[in-house]
Amino acid sequence: MSNQRKKVLGIDYGDRRVGLAMAEVGSIAVPYKILFNKNLETLIDDLDKIIKEENISIVVVGLPHSLTGYDNERLKITENFIKLLSKYLLAQNIPVKTVDEQLTSKLFYKMGVSQEIDKHAATAILDTFLSQTNE
Repeated sequence: MSNQRKKVLGIDYGDRRVGLAMAEVGSIAVPYKILFNKNLETLIDDLDKIIKEENISIVVVGLPHSLTGYDNERLKITENFIKLLSKYLLAQNIPVKTVDEQLTSKLFYKMGVSQEIDKHAATAILDTFLSQTNE
């Protein structure tokens, strides 16, 4: 394996918009872009293009756990997306990791960030992963 640093893609999955952030392991995450979620097939194709163009080694998706500790509909929908994405990326040997994204979008709204909030939420998700990983 080369001595290049691994690039990581962070994803804040939503019904309409999907926020993306990017970083190299050992650095900080930066907002990347927002994709529009027309359907899962198109979304996964769009993500695949980005993963290949940017030479991504790891994908991190935020899991929206509820404050009560019980599973919610948003969590189930996100888990389905993760399952499909993981299956698709398996052939490329790219792991899909998860982190708790509880309240990331709400935090940015409270901070007054309303423009492109999805990619800022993805940045927070990716920063959480980077602070917890030994990849």
